[in-house]
Amino acid sequence: MKKIAIFSDIHGNLQALEAILKDIESKNIDEIICLGDVIGFGPNPKECIDKIMNSRIKMVKGNHEIYQFNTNFNTLSDDELKHVDWINKSLSKDELQFIDNLPMTIQELINGKLFIFSHFFFNEDRTYFQPLDILKDERVYDFIKNLETDYMFIGHSHDNFQINNQGLYTCVGSSGCRKNNKTFYTIVEIEGHNTKISKVELEYDRKEFERTIKKSDYPDIKRVKEIFFGL
Repeated sequence: MKKIAIFSDIHGNLQALEAILKDIESKNIDEIICLGDVIGFGPNPKECIDKIMNSRIKMVKGNHEIYQFNTNFNTLSDDELKHVDWINKSLSKDELQFIDNLPMTIQELINGKLFIFSHFFFNEDRTYFQPLDILKDERVYDFIKNLETDYMFIGHSHDNFQINNQGLYTCVGSSGCRKNNKTFYTIVEIEGHNTKISKVELEYDRKEFERTIKKSDYPDIKRVKEIFFGL
């Protein structure tokens, strides 16, 4: 049996990341994959990237990693651009190089089945991710029916859900943008032709996270605290 732990969209929430990694290490996990957006929004982008760098975790780029080198990747407001610049200045040269060298996808052939790990669905020319509102209607089914994979794991949307359409597509949700003291990650167990996908919920130190963000003062923090962390 192969066991893979997957999480995404930590968004600078160091306490949630620490809780997830501690729980993963208590289990017999063969591989750990992060689906991007380790930085952005939360107060500890540097510390979170360092945790990933100094571990055995495989990671793909999310849009917030891409912003550090290409703010034209999406349309950003002035406040969002200032926030990106703050993160950029918070990171060292080595940390930025680590981010720049991250792949956009990870593909693995396991027991004859193709597994793809990506931050989200790419558009046709792979210059950007599909818009999130593709999930709100039938367009997503039309789009993914042409993707040749057995299993795909994505983040970007902060909700956790699955779509079964000529392949199983699992959005693992955001482990960092939490409005309470609970976070989560996903475990995939592969044995022969059988694949089991389960969600692991656990508590993190919400009080320490709140203390950290409340004493922080960085661009766009008022909007970020309310919308993404419920503060």
